[in-house]
Amino acid sequence: MPLRATDVFTPGSFPVETYVERTGVGLEQMVRDGLETPGQIVSLVGPSKSGKTVLVEKVVGRDQLITITGAGIQHADEIWARVLDWMDAPSTVTKSSLTSGAATLSGSASGSAGIPMLAKATIEGTAGVEIGHERGASTTTVRRGLAQVAKEIAGSDFVVLLDDFHYMPREVQAEAAKSLKEATRLGIKLCTAAVRHRGDDVVRANPELRGRVRAVDLEYWSGADLGKIAASGFHALNVRVNATTAGKLVSESAGSPQLMQQLCLDACFRLEVREALDKRRDLEVSADQMDEIFEQTSATTDFRSLVDVLDAGARTRGTERKAYSFSDGTSGDVYRCVLKAVAADPPRLSFAYEELTRRTQEVCLGESPVGSSIVGTCQQMNNLALAKFPNERAIDWDEQKQVLDLPDPYLVFHLRWSRRLQRVD
Repeated sequence: MPLRATDVFTPGSFPVETYVERTGVGLEQMVRDGLETPGQIVSLVGPSKSGKTVLVEKVVGRDQLITITGAGIQHADEIWARVLDWMDAPSTVTKSSLTSGAATLSGSASGSAGIPMLAKATIEGTAGVEIGHERGASTTTVRRGLAQVAKEIAGSDFVVLLDDFHYMPREVQAEAAKSLKEATRLGIKLCTAAVRHRGDDVVRANPELRGRVRAVDLEYWSGADLGKIAASGFHALNVRVNATTAGKLVSESAGSPQLMQQLCLDACFRLEVREALDKRRDLEVSADQMDEIFEQTSATTDFRSLVDVLDAGARTRGTERKAYSFSDGTSGDVYRCVLKAVAADPPRLSFAYEELTRRTQEVCLGESPVGSSIVGTCQQMNNLALAKFPNERAIDWDEQKQVLDLPDPYLVFHLRWSRRLQRVD
């Protein structure tokens, strides 16, 4: 059966055909060394969609990795309950026995298998026949949280990955950090993953973990490494794309391997390369086709709620905001102007004050916002995003440095290609 495009480019799962070891970084060995060090937690820190989970899965193996998320956890015990759920461990275990005279019929049932160490459901018994009194007894035990997890996987090759540690409330993080420390003492291998601005949450939650946490920092991917995803994937499908096409895909992915995977997959869909071709073929991609690919990909980068909040801006008290005319024929206030400046060419994730001012001038026809208005707008957008979407941190204004950051490449892509900013309200 021919290799399918969805087997090659996998934005939502492990990239078997297109995994790339980043040049000169050695992240895999850093993770491996941390996991092999007794009593140490590996803390993966990096931008959203930068490949943190894929990295651990590459080192550990998908069958050995127990992935849970911090989202929704309100108590540290829930961490281990979710691990036991992954194992398919039953919530209760009942053991019973029946005695008849000198002969005993006994049986026990224990959890189903989720991993090799968990016992298969078994019934064991002996029986004899003797006339006389009969006596039966049964005992029921419930899950034992961390103690049960340790019994099953301590000292093994299994690794627990607690993704999005920063999603847990601060008070829960403190309790969870203590529990993670005890887990490593018991011999359980642990990784945590968090976005950059919350990367030290584990240590801050429990300062006693300093010296026990190995931080592995993931940066945005280089263009060369992103290009390897396209090169290896299209080669597997017997396709050649020119350097210009590959360069556009790399540029729009803005340092995110996951977004690069999605762009390459949507390119395959648009060009009708749904499985490996019989003969190697060069594919030409027109400018219109490239735009269609980008618009199709924007459907997977849905930031409508956040963009609506940022576009609407802070409430005003009876004073209408000044309207500006834009080069695409639309108009809008200073909030729309700043967002359109962020969405302009070339795609970027960070904007110094001078760059942002220049871009606002370029997107406007005639008059553009003054510098103080731009700064105030950036501060207000930062406050709005933090108030409405505290867990996302998709936009950040550094007042001291006068720099606007959009750490999530998916937000930048959504602004550029969703056509949300072309809408006339």
